Amino acid sequence: MPAPPPFCSSARALLTFLLYFPFIYLDLIASNYAVVRWNLLPEAQKRPLPDVVHDNFAFYENHTYLKEWPLVILYVIVIFGFILPHDVLSHPRKNYRRHTSLIHFFETRIVLEFIRSCTVFLTSTSDPLGLSCVDVESSTIENIYTHWTFARCGDNIYSGHVGQLLSLVFFIQTYIIQGNSLLKTILLWTTAILLSFYVIVSRLHYTVDVVLAWFLVSSVWVAWYTVSGSGPEIKSKDS
Repeated sequence: MPAPPPFCSSARALLTFLLYFPFIYLDLIASNYAVVRWNLLPEAQKRPLPDVVHDNFAFYENHTYLKEWPLVILYVIVIFGFILPHDVLSHPRKNYRRHTSLIHFFETRIVLEFIRSCTVFLTSTSDPLGLSCVDVESSTIENIYTHWTFARCGDNIYSGHVGQLLSLVFFIQTYIIQGNSLLKTILLWTTAILLSFYVIVSRLHYTVDVVLAWFLVSSVWVAWYTVSGSGPEIKSKDS
């Protein structure tokens, strides 16, 4: 069995996992402060921007409380359909493939959360839902230090929903789907595309936000893969 790369270890995997949560919290704080700033600007009273998808699909505003549930259901399908049936976490202890995959996932997510935190003040636009989001979310802004709340009035490029989804999809594609699994690959990416389209149609984000999320996540993922020189080929002979 080949020696594991020096950067692959359970300690580093655990460290990146623990660091991920402070960066999520940093993103939440930055987004909430951006909302406060956005509400003070004249642009906050403007109607949503034109969007090629929004302009061609009807939206039922009375059902906005349901908009997150299809995402949750499809996320569960991705996890239970593609991750749990495989044995990524059940390889022998000497196999470092699971360390590589977890490090890759969490370190790229940290970078993406940091990018979002640094740019949120510059990327506020009229929210796709118009002023209705103010009534729903403005009361939770001041609770960011005590609750995991997220106020999203003033749409923030790029889409965090799609960003997290694509990180999970790249993780599955790179480290779980092995060999000539063409059908699994097609099903996986079809699910990702449908979810991305749903994010746009449900007015969670503009089309450009979703496109930018695809670009950023794929760029960061490939950059980390190239710089680290690690990949799914690091595994035991019997895996």
